[in-house]
Amino acid sequence: LYRKDRHATMKQENSHLSNNDISISLGKKWNSESPAVRQKYTELAKMHKERLLM
Repeated sequence: LYRKDRHATMKQENSHLSNNDISISLGKKWNSESPAVRQKYTELAKMHKERLLM
């Protein structure tokens, strides 16, 4: 979900990058995000997973 939210902006700012390079860059950004941001996306992922399993 984090990647999905950030991909379009990253692509717009770095149009020369491939999707693979964008994923790598976003992975690095994810690892350096604050605990609050990581918690937000972890909770969103949990809710999304629960909806899919219903």
